[in-house]
Amino acid sequence: MISALYHWSPAERWKDINAHGLQPFSRNTVASGSLHYLCSSPDPAEAWMLSGATEWCSEVEQWDLWQIRLAPGDEVHVRPFFGDHIQEVKIHNAIPADRLWWIGRRDISCVPADQLSKAAPL
Repeated sequence: MISALYHWSPAERWKDINAHGLQPFSRNTVASGSLHYLCSSPDPAEAWMLSGATEWCSEVEQWDLWQIRLAPGDEVHVRPFFGDHIQEVKIHNAIPADRLWWIGRRDISCVPADQLSKAAPL
């Protein structure tokens, strides 16, 4: 079992996530519509590449990093096409707030857009 996963979200959602956890079908930042799963990664830097480092997310200036503690019964799917290195894990159920740990906030307003994927995650 994967011990911990990481998820980046826009900082404006901190209050809602802190109260209600992470919810599939929530308003999405990266995809054009809502997703039936949560995107995460076992590495904060890899998780950053799935969210804040994408070119269409540059309008979001502050991002929060959350650590997810999985539990038995969570529906977890590892994306299969990355070989033996896990980059993305999809979680197909809600993660309640008591299984999340807020790691910190990243302000990217001072990072040039072409440098976002190269900047350290924290």
